[in-house]
Amino acid sequence: MNDFITECNETISKVQELLKQNPEWQLRFKGHAEAIEKNLGTIKKNKSMFNEWAPLHLYMTISEAKNKMIHRLRFLGQDVASLKIENDKITISTKSFEANNKRDFDCNKRLEDCKWKSQEAKEFRSHFSHKQNRNKISKKRNEEHRLESLFLSEFSKKKSKEKILCNIQPVKIAGIARFQMATPLSASNLKKMKYSNGGGGIDILSRVGSGKSTKLCIMEVKDENKPKEPPTKAIQQGLAYATFLRELLRSSSGENWWKIFGFGGKIPNKLEFNVACIMPFGNNKDVSFRGKTVKFKNDSFHFHYIYFQEKNNKIEAIETSLEKK
Repeated sequence: MNDFITECNETISKVQELLKQNPEWQLRFKGHAEAIEKNLGTIKKNKSMFNEWAPLHLYMTISEAKNKMIHRLRFLGQDVASLKIENDKITISTKSFEANNKRDFDCNKRLEDCKWKSQEAKEFRSHFSHKQNRNKISKKRNEEHRLESLFLSEFSKKKSKEKILCNIQPVKIAGIARFQMATPLSASNLKKMKYSNGGGGIDILSRVGSGKSTKLCIMEVKDENKPKEPPTKAIQQGLAYATFLRELLRSSSGENWWKIFGFGGKIPNKLEFNVACIMPFGNNKDVSFRGKTVKFKNDSFHFHYIYFQEKNNKIEAIETSLEKK
């Protein structure tokens, strides 16, 4: 376990070094935050204009949240359409998604800025409401996105008796759209971790806990549990992104991001982050890092796991070091 802690400290140091060498991120992410904050009121207003039709779910990237406020509509974690809200009107378009929709979901519907409440849009939603899975010809690279969507849906449930894990909610833009939080780091290969304007995104960013004890949780989702990609590797990748968030919240735009992430009040003097891996049950299950913590200045990182079993796009069982109640 000493080796694990050593690797954690090395990961933190590497991120610190990369961010120090490339200080432009501070001004860039400050601009992102200010633009998103200006749009939060409008995005909240849009919530009353339509319902999210499960199993279709809304997503937004930083770019979409700060510019044209376009929502991505996803099925099983894959983009199938986009929504545009303009002058109190909602339109849906399948442009650029049609080939994959037909290949992966047998959907031949073509929508070109159709009204959200039109018959064409209704038929499009109906098609996916009857679709259970992606076609088998689809490429395997979509599996992790499917699992991300599965867990986001699970974590988003409001009633505690329906949830497998209580006191957890995904970070959503204005509490509506699932948020794809980007970072300026490419950390999938830790030995070759580098700074990049188009860096890696956090798989699932959530808030865990209640009241003043609520922490940001950075989750890395893996669709397999095998020796060459062990849980500790996913933890280190998540730690790299968590270290960036720590620097972001301690930067001049930290208060803006704190609000965007769904928190009220001032940023605590001591920030605590949870870093978790989400992986299937398997022979390579590792619980050795349970309860381990690494501190950096006044802040700290706590490490957790969620091992799961799923069937027919439903989580059937989990084993986790996060509190279930």
